Amino acid sequence: MAHVLVPAGSFSCLGGWVLDTQFVSIMGGPYLLAHGLGKPVSDALTTVEFPEPGTYHLSVYTSNWTSPWKKGYSPGVFQLSVNGEVLSPIFGTHEGTWDWEYGGTVDVTSTTVQLALKDLTGFEGRCGFLYFSTEKQEVLPLDPREIFSLYREAKQPPLASYSFDFVVVGGGIAGMCAALCAARQGLRTALIQDREVFGGNNSSEVRVWLGGLTNLKPFEGIGNIVGEFEQERIGHYGAENQADLYEDARKRSILEQEENLSVFSSAILMESRVDGSAIASVLAWQYRSDALLRFEAPLFCDCTGDGALGSMSGADFEVTTNGHMGMTNIWYVEKTDSKVDFPSCPWAVDLKEVEFPGRAEVKDVYDNQREMSLGCWFWESGCELDPIVYAEYARDLNFRAMYGAWDCLKNHDHDYPNHRLGFSAYIGGKRESRRLLGDVILTKAEVMADRPYKDGCIPSTWNFDVHYPDRRFYAAFHEGDGFLTKDYRERYRTPYFIPYRCLYSRNISNLFMAGRDISVTHDALGAARVMRTCGMMGEVVGYAASMCKTLGVSPRQLYEKHLVKLLSKLQALENREVPKPNVKVQMHNDQ
Repeated sequence: MAHVLVPAGSFSCLGGWVLDTQFVSIMGGPYLLAHGLGKPVSDALTTVEFPEPGTYHLSVYTSNWTSPWKKGYSPGVFQLSVNGEVLSPIFGTHEGTWDWEYGGTVDVTSTTVQLALKDLTGFEGRCGFLYFSTEKQEVLPLDPREIFSLYREAKQPPLASYSFDFVVVGGGIAGMCAALCAARQGLRTALIQDREVFGGNNSSEVRVWLGGLTNLKPFEGIGNIVGEFEQERIGHYGAENQADLYEDARKRSILEQEENLSVFSSAILMESRVDGSAIASVLAWQYRSDALLRFEAPLFCDCTGDGALGSMSGADFEVTTNGHMGMTNIWYVEKTDSKVDFPSCPWAVDLKEVEFPGRAEVKDVYDNQREMSLGCWFWESGCELDPIVYAEYARDLNFRAMYGAWDCLKNHDHDYPNHRLGFSAYIGGKRESRRLLGDVILTKAEVMADRPYKDGCIPSTWNFDVHYPDRRFYAAFHEGDGFLTKDYRERYRTPYFIPYRCLYSRNISNLFMAGRDISVTHDALGAARVMRTCGMMGEVVGYAASMCKTLGVSPRQLYEKHLVKLLSKLQALENREVPKPNVKVQMHNDQ
């Protein structure tokens, strides 16, 4: 039997499709997404070598993404072209989400084959893998681990092994700061990021600016590295929140120019090997080059936000599965010089009888700029569902809410006649998922009582800010899913210094964490989760990792035996604070 597996992540030319890597743990691999906002995107192209000519059975791993809500619709569909011939099957039509759709037989006359994915709608069609086999496959795997095994068996990807002093997984602000700080302290450091772009929520892909204060006494130098990544200008919501504000290339350049830092982008964490209570190595899938990368190190840091490395390694964690903060996919509309039509979306959330922010009857949220209320922070889904298992569901609900709102405004209200959808983030801006447990689990009550810890060293200044579904818009929740939230805030005496013991795992001896997956309760996370604060966590971890190597101790032993040295080091740092952008900061800057 001859067979060929084509992962979507290895397509050489993406065309108008985008690569989605957020849900590999749910569906098994990176996938191509036709994120055209209602307009078909240009073809994704690649060339594949077949072992021999012949007749091959085709199966396509795809999803009918609206089927959990609306049966009988398939808005995201596409076709496949083989050597310039468009095959007749239309993919993305089955009832249910991720599954293999059979595409019939394909006659391959040459070992070199050109493939093209041809989007038909621009409404979020998706393709994970193409599988060609000379024998029809009655059963193909659906479990993500089995799909990865199929990939390794079919592709035989090369494996490269590396040894470092310190490995950081996750390239958001926390991971960038941890990796850069450790490298500058002399550690040979690896930074693994599943996207090509760095910055996480503070990137052009998600578009959330930084929150929290830095460089506060007595740790006036903590925040210096955050300041290096600080963007020069800030956009708020709406069309002023443009991609160039986030300076993606500059962020990456800072990382790549650091002598002791090796940057591995487009690399998804897939496996962790644990020896006793310590991580020995991790395996990453570099999907753009079809390669596997193994990293060994005495120290690791989980900056994934989701606590992915910790969970995979057996670290203790908590996750609030109902009543947690959700995910926002920021979107905005922009004005044009002429009338713009938009197709009807009967599969989207039906908002014709609902007063929602941005509609004429609803009080303006942002200074009489009604369009600023469309797609901003409170368009947030997933608060009442498991944030890991239902992550793609929550993101897709955000899509359905956006398309439903715009369909209502354009086709029912006949409003915004000259506007079009200008941008929609397909990468979700998450606020909360797993929280890895350390020797201290910081609580809201302790912060409110201003109870100090002797190892407190990361200043928290954001107020307690948690989100829950906004019941004022209850009519929009007739399907049981909330996508509009309200913030609930409480203030405390600032700064409150988060203890070092929240930054390492209580049961995996060589695992640090920094970012929104540190050891706090759900309520305490409401204050700790903003990105300047997360970046300072990364800086402290970088200094701590360096001292662990120098002193030959674990993260816990650094606290037990050398806390005075650690605090002295942090207090001795000089303030090199970079001036912050001179703009009005909105109270709802909350990620």
